[in-house]
Amino acid sequence: MNPWSNIDISPNDPEIIDIDKFEKNIGIIPSNIHQIRELITRFEVCHFKYKQHIKYIKDSILNLKPNTDPKRIGTNHIRSGENAWKKDKTGRSLLGQRYVLALTNWLSANPDAKDFEYYDKELDKKITKWLGEKNPEKERLVRLLIARLIWDGKSYEKLRGGEDNKELELQVCKMDVCHYAFPKNLDLLLQGIGEVKSIEAFEGCGSFNSDIKKFVEKEFLILNDLLKSIISINQPDKNELTKAWLIACLAKILKEQVGLKKPIHRVDK
Repeated sequence: MNPWSNIDISPNDPEIIDIDKFEKNIGIIPSNIHQIRELITRFEVCHFKYKQHIKYIKDSILNLKPNTDPKRIGTNHIRSGENAWKKDKTGRSLLGQRYVLALTNWLSANPDAKDFEYYDKELDKKITKWLGEKNPEKERLVRLLIARLIWDGKSYEKLRGGEDNKELELQVCKMDVCHYAFPKNLDLLLQGIGEVKSIEAFEGCGSFNSDIKKFVEKEFLILNDLLKSIISINQPDKNELTKAWLIACLAKILKEQVGLKKPIHRVDK
């Protein structure tokens, strides 16, 4: 996994060059530190638990011990199977599974749909009303949406690239049950598919609102100050240098994901 894969950056970004160079100078990075770095790579500001995730990552950095195993991330997401919702205490996976069942039922009426323990009759009726009459383009978009929700990569790639409705398709591709605006954004999207029309002011993966930006900016400034204090230490040991590197990585991710302008304190002094 590219450690910077959760942000869009230029190959010549001076802050990335600075941070990567600093990492090389630290020396051998043990597996537990690589796990913390992976937690940073997996961070998304549009996740409904973004505050909790920032706290977990910061605690992991300060203790130099991963708060959670990166491999466990997403195990309760509907991408992990029809029964993943049973382990999810937030209720998001259950709701997501209900949407997937209703969408599948719209594509091909299934008299047995009501036998699923997570079937929601009222939701099924609403989705049927929103989507309206079938046509090939609606069906493609709904199949693409299902593939996106359950992370079916093979079907997802096969269904992408329609010649028309590119903006609406892009919105479908930015849908996930872990987004902070779910399920409101999904309801709007389904109505848009029903009208074969993109949604205005759509909130999908990669988006953020003013509250999120305000919180993230505050966290960024705290990290920047902490980074500055570590770098100013006379002859910091390897643990302190490792913390500085991880803090710089997290600060860079937060900065780019919400478009902050303040520079990161240089780690090379």
